[in-house]
Amino acid sequence: MTLPLKQSRAIAEIAELLYSYLPGSGNKSWTGHVTFKTVATKVGVGDFWQPGSKIPMIIGLLEHTLDHRRSRFEPLMLEIVRAGLIYRQKQGNPVTPEEIDKLNGLILEVGFKFPDLWDPDFKASLRVDGGTRAKEHIDQALFHEQLRTTKRAKRISDLADIKEDFFSLHEQKNRQNAGIQFETILNRFFELHELSPREPFRVTGEQIDGSFELDHEVYLIEAKWQQEPTSEADLLVFRGKIEGKSKYTRGVFVTINGLSQDAAEAITRGKQPIFFVIDGYDITMLLEDDIHLTDFLRKRQRLLAEEGHVVLLYSELLKHNR
Repeated sequence: MTLPLKQSRAIAEIAELLYSYLPGSGNKSWTGHVTFKTVATKVGVGDFWQPGSKIPMIIGLLEHTLDHRRSRFEPLMLEIVRAGLIYRQKQGNPVTPEEIDKLNGLILEVGFKFPDLWDPDFKASLRVDGGTRAKEHIDQALFHEQLRTTKRAKRISDLADIKEDFFSLHEQKNRQNAGIQFETILNRFFELHELSPREPFRVTGEQIDGSFELDHEVYLIEAKWQQEPTSEADLLVFRGKIEGKSKYTRGVFVTINGLSQDAAEAITRGKQPIFFVIDGYDITMLLEDDIHLTDFLRKRQRLLAEEGHVVLLYSELLKHNR
């Protein structure tokens, strides 16, 4: 099979470009000496390297590989470049990004595109020496570590502010204002954990205290800050809000003083559970960072789905973790 003229011309130009990448031959007594012949042998096309002038030999190697072992053309080209990078560096004539760009253009004319040779990081590395690249990598690693440290410090600071504001609510004499501020605190807490919270909003005929998103599922929030334990009636109203939305909507009922005994018993009977309850103790432990909020929510949702636990003591949750 004879290559089309366009490909033959491209191969000739590739040969010219690769001429300085490696020597054509070396003394048989040299150990580890890398040449076009050793590279061709390494990738399984050594028999295509025939004695003669260097440029015709390279052209012959490339053309015969394309003609007879086309699947070896990419390994051959990559190995020539890989070995050539080292050889040219030792010769004081390092390969440039511009040469790689030209090589990629010629390879396209032959009908190939090799991702390794198009890698921007690879081409960028050719512009600087190893010492400079090493320093850049170290600087980049230090920058990201500093960024992580800064984010951790900010998270700790933000969590401390939320916790302080939460405990200050216990001193509030106006329970309605405390309830409104409690909703804001919950929103900040969910935002801190990147749960895309939504502030309280109204839909036709009802007030929603907020929502958040976890694992691509939306949860409605009901928040109660009152001195008495929450009654069954409040839970039934919340259930109605959830059932009035999508069948995929879930809920979290946050009540600072827990549920009344009747409510705790009644809500676990009858209808399918579609929300779970968090109490003041849960909130306190979450603000102490005893457990990450997203881990807590995932475990509660799983126990709701598997065992129907609408209400669960924090100590019982820890037992399920073991």
